[in-house]
Amino acid sequence: MFLSELSASDRRFKTLSFHPGLNILLADRTAASEHGETRNSSGKTSFVKILRYLLGGDLPPEFKATELSEHRFTARVVLPGHNHGDAEEVSIARTVSASNKVELSGWPEVETNNPLRLDDWKDLLSRSVFHIPGDVTRPTNGQLWAQLIRTYFGNPIKGHHAESDWESGVKLGFMLGLSPEILSRAGDLDRLDKQRKAIRKAIQEGALAHLSLDESSLRAQLATARRQRDRMRDDLRAFKVDERYADHQREADRLSGAIRLLNDEGLSLQRRVRELEETLQDEVTSTASDDLTARLGRVYAEIGLVLPDTVTRRYEDVAAFHESVVRNRRLFLEQELIAVRSRLTTIDQERRRLDQQRSQVMQLLSETVALDTFLSAQRDLAQREADAADLERRLDAAQSISMISDTIKLKTAQLVAAIRAEMHEREEQLYESISLFGELGAEIYTDREASLLVSAGPKGILAVEPQISGDASSGVRSVETFMLDIVCTISAIKAQRAPRILVHDSHLFDAIDGRQVASCLHIGARLAEKYGFQYIVTLNSDFLASVELQSNGTFDPRPYVLDSRLTDESETGGLFGFRFG
Repeated sequence: MFLSELSASDRRFKTLSFHPGLNILLADRTAASEHGETRNSSGKTSFVKILRYLLGGDLPPEFKATELSEHRFTARVVLPGHNHGDAEEVSIARTVSASNKVELSGWPEVETNNPLRLDDWKDLLSRSVFHIPGDVTRPTNGQLWAQLIRTYFGNPIKGHHAESDWESGVKLGFMLGLSPEILSRAGDLDRLDKQRKAIRKAIQEGALAHLSLDESSLRAQLATARRQRDRMRDDLRAFKVDERYADHQREADRLSGAIRLLNDEGLSLQRRVRELEETLQDEVTSTASDDLTARLGRVYAEIGLVLPDTVTRRYEDVAAFHESVVRNRRLFLEQELIAVRSRLTTIDQERRRLDQQRSQVMQLLSETVALDTFLSAQRDLAQREADAADLERRLDAAQSISMISDTIKLKTAQLVAAIRAEMHEREEQLYESISLFGELGAEIYTDREASLLVSAGPKGILAVEPQISGDASSGVRSVETFMLDIVCTISAIKAQRAPRILVHDSHLFDAIDGRQVASCLHIGARLAEKYGFQYIVTLNSDFLASVELQSNGTFDPRPYVLDSRLTDESETGGLFGFRFG
């Protein structure tokens, strides 16, 4: 694919026409422009950004200016004809206001005047221009355009500053002819490693409090939880649920209370029995009349008196009466004793009966459990089971996290082996690219050695490192970028993985010595003609003049300079024909 023309709907815009091989777009700078009046004073960089925008890139922030809202940019490109036929010219148009649509005219696979969604346009470029396999996600056509139409010059291997190392490896490996299916597996490892780091960091900082990395502690907790769960489960299996458990419990309490009352009454009656028996015994020993008479006589004798017969007879009468009273009292006490003993017997029988009933109720209670108690035990068991299940999940998570590192190591080793095998299989074409890089370095520098290092990195990432010996100045870094882009473009063209176009903005050459710039332009012109690609460079005219002067006549830029020239001398001299922003 070649760029033949770039234009805009605004008539003030300077239409640019291009030809095969080296194209130099010049911009004349005035002395005032050195102070940087505006970002778009001449428009060299704007040309590069417009081209990227037409080929599926994002709208640059500065293009969102109100003055450009109605602009419609158009590029005319030439596609190689099908079946080796004549080349086909295609028109690509995209407006600023409707940036999600692309209008194509003349593209073989698309109906004329049928606007494409931006995503469909990117898919078309991926399939038809870069021939990216449909089952891989990297590289994207945007990443490849970023390498071929540069706007970022901070690192030779990156198309923008946020591009990850593994993405850079896949992109450059694809351009050098290696398998994107194999190389893109580094992305899976990168995501897995980021997940591992994020999870570990979250756990260590307490954001995931329910997770732990201490497998041994979790295992011990799980063993305890399982043991308690199993024991409770066995207990529940042995339970007999009694819905009248509460009634039985109340009956047992009632019987216990009745027995307690009988026991208290029995103790009281036993004390009464002892009192009655002692009283009867005293009555028996104190009722003999003869004995009483004898004792009375002794009392009189002791005081020197003779007991008169009348007293004796009178006392006998009294004694007889007393004996009658005592006899009646003894009879009463004996009858009360009999009654008390009879009640004790009754109490003992009643107590045995109640105790037997209580034993039956207590046995029933010991063999069954209340329904509410059973339901509560079931809830406790469910909680134990939930606790055990939660610990199992936490242990599984901890094991999974611990195994991520092992998985990463295993997959990394497998990927490194696969990349090495792929490099061995594509060894010849890799050697061509590496050799060309070294030749270009020798042509640009006579006192330095240039090497293109391609290897399978320890993380499963393809490492592509352009090197020029000596100091790593910004100028040398820019030459490395130029050489890498040239080598990758040629390799990708050979593998039919890139369009035949390479664009370098003047920023790439700002830090390079004039003699080296002359060598770069000479190399670009020669290789573009040899391998049939279009090399477009934007430069300031004064810078090109100094390059021509320092080349000592070895490079003549005039055949490659475009007829259209840009200038910041006036408001209308730039690419847009006016200044904005």
